[in-house]
Amino acid sequence: MENKFFKRTLLGAAVAMISSGALAGTESSQVGIISDFNVQAYGVAAISVVNYDSEETKAGVKTDTGTGYDYENESRIGFRASKDMFDNLNIFMQVESGYVGENGDGATLGNRDTFVGLQGDWGKVRFGRMLTPMYEVIDWPYANPGLGAVWDWGGDVQYNRDRHGDMARYDSADLNGFTFNLATGRGDSSVKDNYFYGAAAHYRLADTITFHAAVEAESDRELSAATAASTCVEASGCGTGINFGDAIAATDAKMSDTFGYLVGFEASLPAGFGISAAYKAGESDVQGGDKSEQASYSVIGQYWNGPWGFKLGYAANMDSKTAGVKQDDEDSVISGQLMYVHNGFVPYIRLAQRDIKSGGAQTDTFVTRVGLEYGF
Repeated sequence: MENKFFKRTLLGAAVAMISSGALAGTESSQVGIISDFNVQAYGVAAISVVNYDSEETKAGVKTDTGTGYDYENESRIGFRASKDMFDNLNIFMQVESGYVGENGDGATLGNRDTFVGLQGDWGKVRFGRMLTPMYEVIDWPYANPGLGAVWDWGGDVQYNRDRHGDMARYDSADLNGFTFNLATGRGDSSVKDNYFYGAAAHYRLADTITFHAAVEAESDRELSAATAASTCVEASGCGTGINFGDAIAATDAKMSDTFGYLVGFEASLPAGFGISAAYKAGESDVQGGDKSEQASYSVIGQYWNGPWGFKLGYAANMDSKTAGVKQDDEDSVISGQLMYVHNGFVPYIRLAQRDIKSGGAQTDTFVTRVGLEYGF
């Protein structure tokens, strides 16, 4: 689990499950002779064409909401450097760009995991922007293939961070198959007393099954900012029951305390089969208001035959509850992916059916994606 960045990619999904070593090779990303530091460049080239065929149903009326096909460019690049400062104390850093996306807006360096750290045979500690221990497990191995729209970020109750700055994180050394991670930091540095705390534990048994558990808690998470008193200046009104010229009262910030947890496993089975499953749940307790809670689960099966791999996954968000009342907002996705690994390249095709409930509407989307990915 050392190279988490690599394993979160589609290519990583292939490499992690193929025992033949088809993509094994010698690290060759040394960047010149800059200094006596070890400096490397790395990245992933990933492009796909995807079509979203969707239909929304609201109040019994169906509307075609499909947007047609699109090219999605998830290519990114990063740089790493390290050097021993003392015996058993290595100083290392990483700067990683975001996805290129439509026009490069998210591709700035530092958009993904970017940190400075210290490491030795005692483990490693990092400071900066990275995945929280809980989200790292959510993202891998339980989101691939194509379950993220429901499992990762599709829930109606927000009780965890994902990739986040202002973080200090410790990752233990491997203790006979057991590892753990601890993290803390600011949720939003502009909000007083907004802190989060996270932890995860992993146990690998006989190189065939790994168990995962994670928790995350946050205090004083700002859901909406305070507003100052004002006067309605919109001729059409400024909200329900408010007309032009009416005074609008000031509002306090809406704050929440959150808590979430995850338990799961991943297992390699005979004859090229594998399975993974996880359950996560959490709550958001609005200060002076109601508590909301929601649970989700993900199940993924896979099969490898030489360079060919197939994965089938299902994830669902169960109905959330607010003050104990179900909100009728369950979501689900089923997704299958066929991929082929050759000489470091992974062409693939993915088909998915998403059923999403939000705001009293049901949106059914059939997703077709064909792509190519390779790491360097």
